Formats: sequence, C-alpha cells, structure tokens
Amino acid sequence: MQPLDAAATAAALPWQALLDEIAAVCREHRAGRLHCPPRIVLPLSEDGSLLLMPCLSESIGITKLVTVHPHNAARGLPTIAGEVVVLDSATGQRLALLDGPALTARRTAAVSLLALRHLGRGPLRRVLIVGGGVQARAHAEGLRALHPLADVYVQGHQEVPAFAAELGLRPLAAEAQATQDWDLIICATTSRVPVLRPGVGEGTLVIGVGAFRHDMVELPPELLRSAQVYVDDPPGAQVEAGDLLAAGLFEPQAALEDLVLGLRPDDDGRTRVFKSVGCARWDLAAARVAVRAS
Repeated sequence: MQPLDAAATAAALPWQALLDEIAAVCREHRAGRLHCPPRIVLPLSEDGSLLLMPCLSESIGITKLVTVHPHNAARGLPTIAGEVVVLDSATGQRLALLDGPALTARRTAAVSLLALRHLGRGPLRRVLIVGGGVQARAHAEGLRALHPLADVYVQGHQEVPAFAAELGLRPLAAEAQATQDWDLIICATTSRVPVLRPGVGEGTLVIGVGAFRHDMVELPPELLRSAQVYVDDPPGAQVEAGDLLAAGLFEPQAALEDLVLGLRPDDDGRTRVFKSVGCARWDLAAARVAVRAS
C-alpha cells in the first residue's frame, strides 16, 4: 500500500481530471453500478463529529475515516483529520492510503466546480468566497486553475484569510457584500446563522459547502425558498443540510447527477443554489484519479 501525505494527495488530484471523474461516478451511480451506503456520523465532544464513509465500485473500493472539530482553529490545530483507504474490489488488496483532509478539500471544491459548469450563466467575472478555512482555500485554488480571468473576492469571519494574498484574492468587508454584482457566491463556513446579507445572491448562483450538519445554517432561508435548489446527495442533504431544513425544504431536491445527465428545469431567471454536504462517491472518484496518477 502506497501512503500519500497531504501534498502528494493534492498533487495526485488535478482539477480537470477530478471534475471528469466525479461526472463519471454520477453516471455510474445512476446506472446502479456503485454501492454507496449513507455515511455514519457520530457526535464527539465540543461540537466534533466522527464520519465513516465507504463506497464500492467494480474496480476499487474506499473507506474514509474523518473527524471534524470546528473549535480546533482556536487551538492552532486542523479542523479536519482523517484517512482514505483504497482497495482493489476483486482482491481486497490495499492500493493506497490517502490524506483525508487534502482529498476532502479537493473533491468538495471539484464538486462545486462541476455544479458551476452546469449551473453558471455565462463567463465568471466576479466571485465572492465567504470563509477563511480549508474549504475556502480549496475553492479559491480551483477557481484560479479553471477560471483564471475571474476576479475573486474573499471575506473571512473576522479578518482577511491568510491565503488571500498568496492566491491573489481581493479582501471584502462584510458591509460591501451588497455593493457588488456577483456571478458566483461560495459560502464555506461552519456558521449557525446566515452569512449573506439580505438580498445578496438573488438572481445568481450560490454554492453552500460549509454547513454540513442539521444545526448549521449559512444560507438565508428566504434566499433558498425562492431559488431553484440542487444538492450533491439528496439522502444526505435531507438529514444533514441545516440550510435546507431551516428553510423548510424537507423534500428531496434535484441532484448533481441530474445536472450531469442533462435533467433539469428550464432556466427561469431565479437564483440557483447548489448545496453540498459530501458523500463517499466523491471520495471514490478522487481515489480513482489518485491511484491512476500514482
């Protein structure tokens, strides 16, 4: 078994290949060729979570073990820790051990960028990222790689994220959200209250990736109630997407798979929201790319 550290895992996951593999996994899952049970989520102390996520395809299988501790930033510790074990489906032989946080960050941003490919309206000019952590950085890196001409602004919780200058992002004060005409807004926080001001995001594409539990809310309920809503994983979103639950959207929403297969409602000009809670299928896609690269 070949272990890859964080840097090697990220290097083994080029953006375009990752988007293409996630799309392929969407098609395989819709055709019934993947086995991906709901992930197990167990509560830990101090708002922590333990996640166990298996998935099996005809060629390889994966299991991801991840812990999430939102308060670790104040301790100077990573918020996410974990590993992804990759095995051969036919023999059970271990093929690789991948860094869980690096893979999670990269594949989550790739899922968002795949949704953007299908839901975006025209070329990206102005993008706002709300958040200052690992996911905010990964999304900024993906945008820089695939949409280098876009002006990307970033808004941290209390201060400008440290990666802003490194990646050439433009800092934005909270009160300036409503003064800009955004083509895309990405929210990547663990907030329990909406991080967008009233009216911000209306008529554009908003992607929410941070609120991954039923008690977390980063997107305003009024924005969601008037939007076309899509999710990465309908079963997971029904129990984990606090944004949707707070807005009273308890029924299954249109999925990323629908977008990949060309199945979606006509564009009526409304706000489009893509809510991502994550699932093991995206980890499987990333593992296949990484194994091929190594």
